[in-house]
Amino acid sequence: MSELAHGAMLVGALGGAACAVGGRRTALDVAASAAMLVAMTDMAFTRFVAALAWTAVLAGFGIALGTRLRPTRGAHGAPLSPGRRGHALHRALAFIVGAWAFVAADGGSGAGASEAGHAHAGTELLFVAATMAMTAFGGWLVAVELRNRRRARSSGPADGSRGWARHAAEAASTTVMLAAMAVPGVLAALA
Repeated sequence: MSELAHGAMLVGALGGAACAVGGRRTALDVAASAAMLVAMTDMAFTRFVAALAWTAVLAGFGIALGTRLRPTRGAHGAPLSPGRRGHALHRALAFIVGAWAFVAADGGSGAGASEAGHAHAGTELLFVAATMAMTAFGGWLVAVELRNRRRARSSGPADGSRGWARHAAEAASTTVMLAAMAVPGVLAALA
């Protein structure tokens, strides 16, 4: 089961990286997506880099991406619609929750030996709850993109923008990646 979860994580991370590279994105977006893809690959195959290092890298990218939420304009100066702000928030939070996956996978909070089992269970349950919330948020974003696209199509000629598909694909791939990260925790909690 773990191999399937790792495979789904990698597919999601690869989809997110493809969306970042394929769209009009900044160097920060591309670097963050590349770091997520490398981190997920390392988590699935080698565990060469310490979990704490990946946690710091991914959380740092999440915070950096989140700092762009405050202005009403995006990275390229275009006004941010509520939908785009939702996508930007989902993207930033996905990196922070992804960083949390490394903490959860590594065994929790660094508690002493007698407290490690309890701390790990609490950390894992919180991680699963955060991942489920992000999965629901991502699913909602995909549904909003599809609904908005249908409305735009029925109200007249399309504006030629294909950004809706990239946003929907990125939210879907991130949702798949985060859900796959939570599967081992959910199974452990049920056992």
